[in-house]
Amino acid sequence: MSRSHRLVSLSPRISWPTICALLVSYVVVTALASTYLLTVRDSPGLDMRVYWRAAQVLHGVNPNTQELYAPSLVSVGSLELPFTYPPLSALMFYPLGGMTLEQAWSITAVFGVALLGLYVLVILHLAPFSRAWFGSTPVVSVLAFLGVYGVLWNLYPVSFTLVFGQVNIALALLILWDLGRQREHTWGTGVLTGFAAGFKVTPAAMGLVPLVQGRWCTIAGMVLGLATTVVISAVFLPREVWDYFTSQLWQTSRVGEDARISNLSLNGSLHMLNLPDGWASPLWVVLVLTVLVGGALGIRRVSRAGDAFSATVIGALVMLLISPISWEHHWVWVGPLLLALIPHNPRSAPAWEWAVVVILAGLLLWTFTSAPSIFAAHLTEPGEVPAVVFNGPPSLERVATFPVWAAVLSGIWLCLRPYRTDLTPQHVPALP
Repeated sequence: MSRSHRLVSLSPRISWPTICALLVSYVVVTALASTYLLTVRDSPGLDMRVYWRAAQVLHGVNPNTQELYAPSLVSVGSLELPFTYPPLSALMFYPLGGMTLEQAWSITAVFGVALLGLYVLVILHLAPFSRAWFGSTPVVSVLAFLGVYGVLWNLYPVSFTLVFGQVNIALALLILWDLGRQREHTWGTGVLTGFAAGFKVTPAAMGLVPLVQGRWCTIAGMVLGLATTVVISAVFLPREVWDYFTSQLWQTSRVGEDARISNLSLNGSLHMLNLPDGWASPLWVVLVLTVLVGGALGIRRVSRAGDAFSATVIGALVMLLISPISWEHHWVWVGPLLLALIPHNPRSAPAWEWAVVVILAGLLLWTFTSAPSIFAAHLTEPGEVPAVVFNGPPSLERVATFPVWAAVLSGIWLCLRPYRTDLTPQHVPALP
């Protein structure tokens, strides 16, 4: 773009009837969804069991080990699952250690469903196409909430996160609320993202967003948030902090094998393409650099248009793509990505733009509704009853990379799509 712009699209003042209607809808949906999840999932989520065992270590009641970073905390078949998060995460899970496994699962499941409802509300509040009308009337707001909730509920990354008791929605919620709001000042921003990085490290890559935007106060907030998590952890778990940051963090094999179908990152996709020996690593480096540069340019462009929401979504796509391992449940960002695709001014968008959006949204919904291996099996082995697998025939593995390429295409569109109307100047550091 030749000059700085920003979108003029302010959220309406939400009336009390609308607040009450959304609150009632939120409570009812959370209650129904929690009941359904606890009914259909009669056994505790696998990842939640790891969190529970880690909390038991801190309580001193783990029957198998008293080491937080033992080689394995939970064994399931041939899988040995260690605790791979920073020590702060174990402190956050500490209350679970005083519960039975069933109690811990019930609490975690309800908490995850409740966070999903908040996630939907935040997305609708921040997405450019909806923030001008979401909250304007009770009926419209409630219908939008229920519709988006239903879409996210049926996305595999979201359902997987809930069923396994994962924390991805919580982290995405912190980051999106922190970086996805358009503000005149940046004091206080970044702290929540820094806290998310202290919880699971990978969100530190979201620093690309404020770095490109030239928001140094936000970067300082991230550093402050991350440093705070380390200090708090060191007060209660000094030995574990030292062990994690000097040893465990650098043992990437503890997270799992990167050559699994469920690894929806550039690294995982290259492994699935069965490239000749010696090609994967240099090609991965080239692709990572390309994604970083392209993502940075896209973040800068949409930021100059005042679209902090899409800038954050692009940053999340970069984070997921360049990470050596991004399991399918990490892709809860597909929800915000779908809403970011919608034209900011739906009525004035031309037919060709809507055609691009419909195609990309269809690809995302098609590829992210099932587990990658099941999605691929439906295409490569019609008539068979597919099961979730880590590896398979070359044809299955190649098709299982489709979700990654659908996300890449969607990210490219976010970086390049037109901004036509309702634009006024905004201060963003000028290009050199």
